[in-house]
Amino acid sequence: MTLQSIVVAYDGTAPAQNALEAAIEIARLSHATLKVVTVIPIVAGAYGIELPPGPDIDSTVQKAKATQAEVRARLEKEGGLGKVETELLEGDPVDRVLAEIDKHPPDLLVVGSRGLSGAGRFFLGSVSDGILHHARCSVLVVRPSPRARAREN
Repeated sequence: MTLQSIVVAYDGTAPAQNALEAAIEIARLSHATLKVVTVIPIVAGAYGIELPPGPDIDSTVQKAKATQAEVRARLEKEGGLGKVETELLEGDPVDRVLAEIDKHPPDLLVVGSRGLSGAGRFFLGSVSDGILHHARCSVLVVRPSPRARAREN
């Protein structure tokens, strides 16, 4: 399988960091284009008003922009990478990532996972789970290492 384009879903969390590391290494080895997609989680509220999950939309947007700027700066410093792109989107993370890869299909989508149990996914939902089951391309779900999971417990 020849990889020409890779998309990684990135939100700055530890699982997303793990996914980014994997995506960078795969892009470097395959000389593929790497696109980092960050989604500002905005959901439809009452009367069509859109609200982020939290009290302050401005801080949510600023945090997402800062996350993207950090990624861009890091990728500019990385050696051995081909074309690199970043994209900042708004909406439901699962829906927006799926829409992005439907619009510009990559050869591989990389996402991080916290490694939640079935009960945890049921109550908290799972972006990686939603993407995995609905993506129309190959998906690599990067899970935390056993040592990282042991540190969390």
